[in-house]
Amino acid sequence: MKAKIASVLAFALVANAFAITNQFRGVNWADKRDNFVSDILVLSGLNQSYDYQSATTVAEKVIGQFQELLGTNSVRIPVNEPTVLTNLDAYSGVLDVALKRGRLVMCYWGPAQPSGPKNMDDWWKMWAKLVEKYAAHPNAYFEIFNEPHMYSKDELRNLYATWLEKFPNVPRDHILLDGSGLAWNVPDIADDPRFEGCLFAVHEYTFWNMSITTEEGWKRSFEGKVGKYVDRTVCTEWGGAMAPGEKNGVHYDYMDYNSTPTNYFMAYIRGMSDQLREWQMGSFYWPGLRDGDWYSMTKRSGEGANIKLEIVNQSGLDRMQRSWSDTVAVTPVDTVKDTAVADTAAHDSSDVDQKDTSMSIAFGGLPVLDFVRPAAYKVFGVTGKFLGEVEIAGAHSVREISLGLKSAGFAQGVYFVRGGSETLRVRVR
Repeated sequence: MKAKIASVLAFALVANAFAITNQFRGVNWADKRDNFVSDILVLSGLNQSYDYQSATTVAEKVIGQFQELLGTNSVRIPVNEPTVLTNLDAYSGVLDVALKRGRLVMCYWGPAQPSGPKNMDDWWKMWAKLVEKYAAHPNAYFEIFNEPHMYSKDELRNLYATWLEKFPNVPRDHILLDGSGLAWNVPDIADDPRFEGCLFAVHEYTFWNMSITTEEGWKRSFEGKVGKYVDRTVCTEWGGAMAPGEKNGVHYDYMDYNSTPTNYFMAYIRGMSDQLREWQMGSFYWPGLRDGDWYSMTKRSGEGANIKLEIVNQSGLDRMQRSWSDTVAVTPVDTVKDTAVADTAAHDSSDVDQKDTSMSIAFGGLPVLDFVRPAAYKVFGVTGKFLGEVEIAGAHSVREISLGLKSAGFAQGVYFVRGGSETLRVRVR
């Protein structure tokens, strides 16, 4: 068996385009004020004076109930300059829990519309700090700019290209680039060869065209925003009315999204969920939780460790879940125990030592695997720190991966080993 630590080659950071992006079954967690704020972000459920411990407590309750009630494996969370540059020690309590429990998209929101960043030096410092802290974590994703409508097509392309040049260590398949405008024009961005391997982000809402009243009409509208880039696009925002409310002077009661549409909201939710499923496109509903927002999928009661979420509209949840084509169960990292590999036909028993080998497990909502067989594996510590890349020729079991790590000089302990798009937990003894 050949094993050696190899430097991470540039081509390893440019992943092949996803055939589908349905690894994301997500929701947004938002500030009650909306995320377009000029000061420190205070996500719904946090208080103004939160610290790392209180943020961790709230995040465990909120993200944990997203998973339990909704079935999510991903969450999209805002970042901005004041929060990252002056309060990251506290806010990282939220981010750390999100990374432990599943996939996390960190997305930049600027101050109140229509302006962009107040100070570009601070914007770059913000991203540098986040990349330094989280780029190596296999569950971390970076959405560079939410709804960048203040930039022209060429300005936006150049901003993205500069970001990629500044942060070449971030895996391309963990970077999301919003389409131009309000993230409603992916083709404007996606044909730029500088963005090879990156994912793209699109948004769709009813208030951009309330004249569409059929499911097919909303499908066609969405198709126009994505173009031919379905296999590399994630819908990071879509959502509609879950609770009663008013729009343009019209009152809407609770709507049954499982029945034939009688208004544009119903046509939109049904058309979008069907199109997302048909495309096998990952998505983040807006919002999973935002206090006071009638679009919110959940409603919060209680504070801190006593926070309880309840589903606002079961038919809305049904349609959100219908939009998902990936139905792998979520398994939080901290609740999984090491298990000896069973001697079954799925394994080569000559390579398996039940005493010494730990079974691969789900890491933050990724599926449980018996083993994977790429030529090289990226190795991370339990904190998510990238430790190097190891070449292991002909590995047919977790035991062989473990022995390969040991031969490469890794000390005894537990490592997360990423092969292809999946992650294993491997113990070196």
